[in-house]
Amino acid sequence: MRRSACPLVYRLAGSPSLADAQAALYTVGGAVCAVCGEHADTTAMMDRIAGKNFTDQYWLADPKSDRICTACGWVLTGRPPRTLRMWTIVAAPGRDLPPSNPKAWLQGTPGLMLTSRGATRPVVDILTSPPINDPWVVSVAISGQKHVLPFAEVNHGAGRWQVRMETTTVTSDPAEFAAVLSHARALRAAGHPADAVLALSPRPVKTRDELDTWISHADPLAPYRGSPLLELALWGLTREMING
Repeated sequence: MRRSACPLVYRLAGSPSLADAQAALYTVGGAVCAVCGEHADTTAMMDRIAGKNFTDQYWLADPKSDRICTACGWVLTGRPPRTLRMWTIVAAPGRDLPPSNPKAWLQGTPGLMLTSRGATRPVVDILTSPPINDPWVVSVAISGQKHVLPFAEVNHGAGRWQVRMETTTVTSDPAEFAAVLSHARALRAAGHPADAVLALSPRPVKTRDELDTWISHADPLAPYRGSPLLELALWGLTREMING
């Protein structure tokens, strides 16, 4: 069973109190949380917290359970701007992370940051150099309309990792991701649009040097054509990274 990121992020956020109307739905009595799959002493009915229009049942850790714990309930609820689904999240207790985006509603949470497409460096840094001995989580929001964090997994150490990106789980390791990122960056710096790099379909090249650049970086990316890993790498490349 996967280990959901919700309890870790909830703790790093300071275990916030639930809104009164939401808190009233929770009762004492041990049950397994449908979202994270962990046993909790205090739970609520899943449909009362997530809503009857919740459509992500296929991603639940324990779809047979009809209960949800406090941590997962906190993650799933809230309205803009006080909602986690709007943000890409990096959680790494013990790591000195930059402050969250100034517009984010969570601030001053050591080991936890909320960021966006315009500031992806912390995401790239942790994917290429994860904490060696500590748990960590990355969830990448693309649309800001979908719940991503509840279905992200907790990684541990610097081996293979899993990152939740919108509705996809991306699996890789630091060395592989760094290589894909490097080749993708070179092609973007050469003027090829992100969608052309993802499809490995170059814009028209005019010189032999341009062709050589394409071949030298596109060939190693051939196994990743159209893949979630290449999409993640392209998402992580800001203009500053491309031109730097």
